[in-house]
Amino acid sequence: MTMNKQKIWFWIAPSIFGILVLAVIRLVSDVPSEAKFWNRPIALNLIEVASSIVIAYLFQFGMVLYVRKRSPRTGELTPKKLLLEYLVMLVVGLVIMYPCVAIIHFFTKDPLGIDDIVIAGISFSLLLVIAYAILRGNQLLQAYVDQKTKTQQISNIQMETELKFLKAQFHPHFLFNALNTIYFQIDEANEAPRKSIEQLSALLRYQLYDVNQCVNLEQELHFILTYVDFQKGRMNESLQLYINFDPSLDGHKIHPLLLFPLVENACKYIGGNYRMKLEALRENNALCFRVENSIPPDIKPVSRSGGVGLENLRRRLDLLYAGKYQLELNRTEHSFIANLTIEW
Repeated sequence: MTMNKQKIWFWIAPSIFGILVLAVIRLVSDVPSEAKFWNRPIALNLIEVASSIVIAYLFQFGMVLYVRKRSPRTGELTPKKLLLEYLVMLVVGLVIMYPCVAIIHFFTKDPLGIDDIVIAGISFSLLLVIAYAILRGNQLLQAYVDQKTKTQQISNIQMETELKFLKAQFHPHFLFNALNTIYFQIDEANEAPRKSIEQLSALLRYQLYDVNQCVNLEQELHFILTYVDFQKGRMNESLQLYINFDPSLDGHKIHPLLLFPLVENACKYIGGNYRMKLEALRENNALCFRVENSIPPDIKPVSRSGGVGLENLRRRLDLLYAGKYQLELNRTEHSFIANLTIEW
């Protein structure tokens, strides 16, 4: 059923429900007594019809609000929960309907007997079963369609991601093999370039083969140190590097390449007196990773998000450690500080 048809039925259904309830009540109560309600003044019948429709609209809005409010909290629907919902709506509906029936009989000057009360209650109860079944059935069907659509979207995203990952792997593999070829072409006396190629190969190897699952924290930290050592070649020789890694962190697991973007950012923007500080500490059952680097005085202001690399890091953290991490980026006059806390 399309959205437009659903809206049309939403506005038409109460009128049909109200008229059906009134028609059943009149047929059941008038026919046995040989009364003919269609022979009454048309004004009286119009009052009853209009009143029934208004009451039906008010009741439907209340019923829809009640069901929607309960849906997120009820979890899996069971026969017991469905019966409870129906009984609540039945009681509320009868409490609303009986005074309205009395008022209608008062204005139409039609005596209200016990038969009228019983017949009205039974008719309303039976028709409410149909109305509630349609409402709940439509809601469950819509939830099923939404879930199927969401599942299909996730499947498409996963397929697209896998294709991109396989495509992205081709380039590092090609570069990795090319580096090995270049390495053996360099004279053994040229230690500096051979060392750089060895370090770059180690970095590529980690990104290619060790990032499919959680890794030991010491592996991640070792990768970071290898990267910093590799970057020293382009930095000022007066680089002041301070490292403080808590030994008690050994053995803990972490998703790979989560700490790396902070260090990469520090190596990219370091300047001034070329000072860098790396800390990995354990505090209150959480990993506290801190990177501080000096910056040149003329560097452009760094956005609060920290650029593409750090923005991607935030997205990964949202997926992997939702509600269990805190990332703070701060800039002072002479340094840039990144603090990442991940709870275990």
